[in-house]
Amino acid sequence: MINIINKLSIFIFNKNNKIQRNTVPNEIYDEEKINKQKLYEKWCKKEKWLLHSEGILLLLSINPSKKNILDKDLVERINNLKEHANECVRKNLLEVLNINKPENEWEVKPVDLYHWATISRINIPDEFNTLMTFITQSLRTNNYDSNTINHGISQDGIYKSENEIVLGAAISLLINSPGICRDDKGNINSKIIASKIIENEKHWFDNSKSKLSEIEMIELIEKYVRMSKVLY
Repeated sequence: MINIINKLSIFIFNKNNKIQRNTVPNEIYDEEKINKQKLYEKWCKKEKWLLHSEGILLLLSINPSKKNILDKDLVERINNLKEHANECVRKNLLEVLNINKPENEWEVKPVDLYHWATISRINIPDEFNTLMTFITQSLRTNNYDSNTINHGISQDGIYKSENEIVLGAAISLLINSPGICRDDKGNINSKIIASKIIENEKHWFDNSKSKLSEIEMIELIEKYVRMSKVLY
């Protein structure tokens, strides 16, 4: 799961691939959006969640790591969602990993919870939905790659790992240094991102050089930029 997160394309950071203009409302919106994206990126790296105290809260955009003071309406939504989840577990509509444990100790895989929430028509936060859409697509791709490896027709696994590192580095740059990753029109600049990755490649590639050329990095990043335009 961690490798899949590191492969996330930069489309999760901007629906329209443009910078919001420098107004106070937009700055607040951007900050809230980025914080949500960081929240789900952090939690989706985990292999499993506690259904009640983590998964349900994340479906409602609540950070399980913080002690939140919740209003009455939100507490009611949480409790209603817990009851619905419990009912679905009993009907085998939602898989938990330790069904024999007490309900408050039930654990779920993030992907399983996401699929259940989608089928149940729960209003999933955009940031979580975008991330999990990419993860599920990557899981299908990885399963296909595993099958082709068994038949001797897959590309070198080393290059696959390099691709993951490049995409992970691109995400890191967009989170920590968003200003340098765009051109004058606010569009993602894959050339700049690739050059910055190469500039610090010993950091990203464990004190060695990447086996991918700069052109290959640019094409890889551009591929996922194009993928995002289909979704939004």
